[in-house]
Order: sequence, then C-alpha cells, then structure tokens
Amino acid sequence: MTNVLKRRKTLAAVGIVLAVLLGPWLWSRFQSTANRIKVIAASDAITAAEKNSLRVACYNIAHGRGLAESNWDGGDAATRLSRLDEIAELLKKLDVDVIVLNEVDFDASWSNRINQAEYLADKAGYPFRVEERNLDFRVLHRTWRFGNAILSRYPISNAKVIDLPSYAAIETALAGKKRGVRCDVAVGKEPIRVFGLHLSHRSEDVREHSARDVVKLVNESQIPCIVMGDMNSTPPGFPGSSLASCGENAIQTFDRCEQLYRSEPPQPLNPSDFTYRSDQPKSIIDWIFVSKTLNFQSLFVEGSQLSDHRPVVAEINW
Repeated sequence: MTNVLKRRKTLAAVGIVLAVLLGPWLWSRFQSTANRIKVIAASDAITAAEKNSLRVACYNIAHGRGLAESNWDGGDAATRLSRLDEIAELLKKLDVDVIVLNEVDFDASWSNRINQAEYLADKAGYPFRVEERNLDFRVLHRTWRFGNAILSRYPISNAKVIDLPSYAAIETALAGKKRGVRCDVAVGKEPIRVFGLHLSHRSEDVREHSARDVVKLVNESQIPCIVMGDMNSTPPGFPGSSLASCGENAIQTFDRCEQLYRSEPPQPLNPSDFTYRSDQPKSIIDWIFVSKTLNFQSLFVEGSQLSDHRPVVAEINW
C-alpha cells in the first residue's frame, strides 16, 4: 500500500508540474484563434472622406528594439518607450493616411507587454486600426503576442486574416506563424482594399507560395487594392535576390499579376533606395504594390534608423 501511495503522490506531483508548465501555453493557444484579429475605432473618429488620393506607407518596426539583434535587447523599459515615442513622431512627420506595420507587439514580455499598435495609433493620431496576431502563446509568466497592424485615418471595414503557408506545421501548432491581414478603407467614391503582409524570412519557397495566395485574393477583389509590407524578397538582379524551387521568387509572382503594379526604383540603385538594414542598407525587401487602376505620384524610402528597416512611403491617386 505504501508503494501505491508513493506512486500516486509522484503522479500527482508530475501532474501539478505539467499543469503549471503547460496550462498557460494550452490556454493561450486555445484563445489564439478567437483573438487573431481585432478592429478598433476611436469614439471621436471621423467618417469616410471624399478623396482622389491616398498617402500610404509600410514599416517593419522590429518590436521597438531599434537596431538590436535580439528582441530581448533594445534597452530598458524607459528606452523602449522613448523609441516608440520617436516612431510616433516619425509617423506624424511622414503624414500618411494609412500605414502597414510589421513586427508589432501586442503583449510581449520583451517589450514590457505594451500594445504597440494602440500606443502608436494614439500618439500619432490614427483613430482606426486593425491588429492581426501571428505568433501568440504564453509560457509561465512570459508572453509572445505580435504580428501586423494597419493604422488608418479613415474608417476600416471587412477586416480579415490572410492565412499564408506555414514554414513548419509543428511550429504553427506550437506558437503560430506569419500571416497577413486585409481590410477596406473608406476613402473616395469606393473603398480601397489594403493588404498588410510580412512574408517568411526563412524560405523563398514559402514566400513565393504566399505571394501566389495573395495574388489570387487581389484578382478576386472587386475594388482597387494596395499590397504593402516586409516581403523579405527582392527581384532578380537586385542585391540579395534569391529564387524558389520553381525558378521564381515572391516579387516576380506579384509582378506577374495583371492587376498589380509596383514603382521600379531608379537604376542604378543607391543606398537611399534600400530598406534593409537601415544602418547599413544593402537590399530592398519592403514593397508597395497597387492596382493598375491606381497611380503612383511618388515613392520614397525614409532614412530612419529607429528600426532595422526603413519606412517606404507612397503617394497614390486615381
């Protein structure tokens, strides 16, 4: 009987340890699907605008860590908050109507559990936003919740997650994966559909397949589209270009889409055209594509070093 009691106590102890270790993770993964996307509007938000132009941007803010290599680096809480304030001031300076943000923390231990999308929207004056979580899990007292966000001066509707291919199925099950987000922005006589993307940083095959999925959505759209974000891909002939096993890459797949157009940087390229790394720029991996019913009035790369990426800004009209 004594041995039986010992085994029971041992099993009970093991069960308690597993519950403590796995409980928060299991609960976070259970909740992750329901919390994958959120649309927020300020109470004093304006209504739709009648415009024939839109100023847009995409910016990977690197979790607010600045130029640090690790997300756990980047300074203490005060330094990180000060950097977010600087990013907010940069957004105000860029004066864009809609911006896609990548690598945005919604509740991450390394950035002091600040919802960076909410913070930047409030500080920079964006009454509408969409938050889309890519990785979403918790282990003990630490959380990893981050993804993409779209901030807008104008009303947002029809927000949806874009479920992109996985790099590894087990990784997706355990923690999540890179996804995209799309929404309609009420501006002009008809809304503009904005896609916010952050494609895989580890595989051109995954990036190219992701681009194919997005192209299909663009082709199905009945309204003009703007596709923006950190694509982690660059065309053949550009520095750092790579090819998928099919012989093409993500940017080529977007270029083949008859509904999309990108503004070609002037040749030969110079460091002011590059978006990554911001302190030693060597490649263009952040892109803006628009429907061919829209026009690029201008496009430029802002030379900021508040993140390891530089923002890309475009003026678009119709």
